[in-house]
Amino acid sequence: MRLTVFLSLFLGVMVFGAFDQEAFLFVQHLTSENFESALNMCSNQVKAQLSVQSLSNIWNSLKAQLSDFREIAGYEKIIQAEYEIYNFTLKFDRGEISALVTMDREGKVAGLFFKQATKTEYELPDYVDPESFEEKDITVNGLPGKITIPKGSGPFPAVVLVHGSGPNDMDETIGPNKIFKDIAYGLSSKGIIVLRYHKRTFVEKVDPTTLTVEKEVIEDALEAVKILKERKDVSRVYVLGHSLGAMLTPEIAERSKADGVVMIAPPARPLEEVMEDQLKYLQSLGLASNVEETLNILEKLKRKEIPPDEFVLGAPAKYFYDLRERDPASIAKRLTIPMLLIFGGRDYQVTEKDQEIWLKELSGRENVKILVFDDLNHLMISGEGKSTPVEYMKKGHVDKRVIDEIARWMVK
Repeated sequence: MRLTVFLSLFLGVMVFGAFDQEAFLFVQHLTSENFESALNMCSNQVKAQLSVQSLSNIWNSLKAQLSDFREIAGYEKIIQAEYEIYNFTLKFDRGEISALVTMDREGKVAGLFFKQATKTEYELPDYVDPESFEEKDITVNGLPGKITIPKGSGPFPAVVLVHGSGPNDMDETIGPNKIFKDIAYGLSSKGIIVLRYHKRTFVEKVDPTTLTVEKEVIEDALEAVKILKERKDVSRVYVLGHSLGAMLTPEIAERSKADGVVMIAPPARPLEEVMEDQLKYLQSLGLASNVEETLNILEKLKRKEIPPDEFVLGAPAKYFYDLRERDPASIAKRLTIPMLLIFGGRDYQVTEKDQEIWLKELSGRENVKILVFDDLNHLMISGEGKSTPVEYMKKGHVDKRVIDEIARWMVK
């Protein structure tokens, strides 16, 4: 069983056109097996042909072929006469499939069709020069990974990438976006060695009741730093974390004696507080309903009223308690190594509340630089308006300004 933390610190999504949001909600209902809600979003013509049971049968037949559903991995929109057709890529354990959802002018689902998904190729961001570095396979504690090495004599600064929450691959693939691949290729184009690897929960079928932060993240990150420190072509080693990974980078850097830290969208508050704010934000936009039970669980977690081994919101309660004890701002405050913190102004997951804590603890220190880019979301991708989980389903790249700032900071 793979660990899936509810509202996974970093549930993703987008500011929509006409019926993008409605189409996405329909697919969310379908993939979460809330078939009654899915049917309620359909037109009268579709309701006359489908039932809750028939939707259930369709979904179960897909699972029988492809095993467990994992995520919505992206979508594209096609305009056809009076209809909008949305092609969602659904990822399962054994493969991917396309769900084509047709929306009519009233915003009702007028059609649903499944077909074999076509694999989309990764497109290089404009800031990447593929001729300036080489990429090699590597393993970290038995986990598959990649190391990108600039061409030239070296030695070079080097960095380990630490994932956000959930079972992330080495590219930190979120929808059609590959955050860590962008960062690795972007930084290596500017003379920096980058080591990235599959997260343990992506590779192994972990029993979530036994999962700890140490086993899920920290042990492998420490080993990755050690690997870089032992290379003759490395001058110094940094740790770069995104989201939950950023929250843990001060501890990883302190324990591994790294030379510096980059925190991208780092939470400063306990996970349950961050999740509560996310849920309320999505509810305010009409993207979450029936949230009272979940909010009640989060409140109990805050008060430590749930037994440590009890499984809630995709993880044992002790997982939340463990994270709560790891106060990243306090650890960062005692570090004397260089630290770079980067926030997106449109990030609804790590918000101004977190920024204020970091500023209070670290501002004014010579070894700390804090940047906020107003137009970036949680993935460091630019956009307009309010960010939502569907935004992450739109193809984009980590913003060039982020790559440039990190590279300048590491190289100087």
